[in-house]
Amino acid sequence: MTEARPNSMRNAAGGFTLIEIMIALAILGTALFVLLEAHYGALKLFTDARDQVELNGLMKRAMGVAEGEVLDGSTSGRGEFGKRYPDYSYTYQVEDIGGTQQPGFLSISVVLHGPVDSREMILLVYKT
Repeated sequence: MTEARPNSMRNAAGGFTLIEIMIALAILGTALFVLLEAHYGALKLFTDARDQVELNGLMKRAMGVAEGEVLDGSTSGRGEFGKRYPDYSYTYQVEDIGGTQQPGFLSISVVLHGPVDSREMILLVYKT
């Protein structure tokens, strides 16, 4: 005669219970959510850094053009950056801050106009 096994021993050879599977899926879902959030944050930081580098490059270009035109005798002007940056432009104004004590000492105010906001930088030049 065979002996009947208790219920707990019969289930020991079986698979996972529904509760165990649901808990594992919840843990995996939470981990996936955390990883996707971190990935989104990294992409946002990359985009912001790229935009800042691009704006700094445009500002340096505008300052170089403004400095060259001021040394050629211009006191104000404006310009654009072509087809690649159609929403950006710049203006510059020159102020003689040397007076009679230091003639030729100039302050060039360059303003970069973008689609969202504007940036201003001041460049000091000594014109000989």
